[in-house]
Amino acid sequence: MTSHLRHGLIALAVLAGCGDASRRSASPAVGTAVAPVSSATIGPPGSLSPAFRAEVARAFAPELRFNAYHDDGNRSPQNRHEDFFPMGVASFLAELEAGAARVLVQPSRGPAPGVSQVRPFSSRPVLRGAQLEGYPRYMVGDEPGTAPVYVHVYEDPAGRALAPDGSGELVVFAEYWFFYAHDRSEARLLGAIGTSGAADVTGHRADWEHISLRLRVRTAAGGVFAGGELDHGSFYGHGGAVVAGPGELERVDDAGADDPAGRHPVVYVAQGKHASYPEAGEWRGHAVPTWLADHTDFFRGNGVRIACWQVPLPDLEDPDALPQEFAPQAFRTLQAASPHTVAHLRDWTEYRGRWGPDLALFGTTVLGLSPTGPKAKTKYGDQGGLTTFPRWADLKRRSPGLKVYRDLGIVIPRVLPPPAPSRS
Repeated sequence: MTSHLRHGLIALAVLAGCGDASRRSASPAVGTAVAPVSSATIGPPGSLSPAFRAEVARAFAPELRFNAYHDDGNRSPQNRHEDFFPMGVASFLAELEAGAARVLVQPSRGPAPGVSQVRPFSSRPVLRGAQLEGYPRYMVGDEPGTAPVYVHVYEDPAGRALAPDGSGELVVFAEYWFFYAHDRSEARLLGAIGTSGAADVTGHRADWEHISLRLRVRTAAGGVFAGGELDHGSFYGHGGAVVAGPGELERVDDAGADDPAGRHPVVYVAQGKHASYPEAGEWRGHAVPTWLADHTDFFRGNGVRIACWQVPLPDLEDPDALPQEFAPQAFRTLQAASPHTVAHLRDWTEYRGRWGPDLALFGTTVLGLSPTGPKAKTKYGDQGGLTTFPRWADLKRRSPGLKVYRDLGIVIPRVLPPPAPSRS
């Protein structure tokens, strides 16, 4: 979610399979995570080759842990299973072209998962210069673990320290961008006005989220990728981010098993709003005062898990390498049915408008605002905002509404099977 909730209410390409991993792989000692030396070379000075970027993106891709309902007496409407999961943009556009979208027809309730169905819609999708419109609310996304995660990998030139033979170390940033077709909020306004279901005016269509990792990447002779270490992680949501240091990052190994020496950071995803956090917990009143809009981010991580290193990782800086994802026929069809202002776009990464039609209510007060895409954001390529955003440890100390389960000795059991909506 972008800054729509806080600001408006006040005025984180490799194709493979995916799934929950259960086998534990051998791991090196803490702080010495090593990947096999590959044939992916750095590339010319001042840039990283596409193959090198792909190796880095896959080696450090996160594990997403989604929320599930937990009966602890908390009756907040946000205490739910996650019903809306990541979606590939090509898949999203294909549903728009077909005039039939998979939508949530019955939300999860208590321990019961939600239900989704493919249903036709009569509106005509149009891509205008300012916004994409004409598609339904409550699109649930792709089956969990099948959607691509879009990546942006780039070097900090000041951190390059290479020997003449190409061996040495680089400082690299890896951004992982997740697209959701729907954002659910269900905040309670002014202590009395419910916004659940069709009245969820604080939610919106389309949702772009991401995390950013600062990495120390090693190279072997010839400049080939030879592994590296996680340095810092920036976890974005609600218009800002929190920065976690290497000792604060939860990690898993390539088999998805908890491992303090693993290369893959764990991302706890807030139910409905999809903000990212480095540890499991809940946060009441994160974005706005509770008297104005009572909303709790639940990010327990006790539901569905997605190993992002096992899904497609299309490179946002190399869309020509994967036209079926970045410029599919459904995108061309949408262009042809839209005003000439978007006819020049080579692919969807060039679109600078909002990805949904949800706009302002009551004049200038924004309740649910559909976001722009990755390259239209100032956070794209911002080196994780390491000098801008607060540290996670500091935030925990000064935020009374934030409950981090590990700090409190709380263990939330995982729900199995993972409670994703049925796809009837």
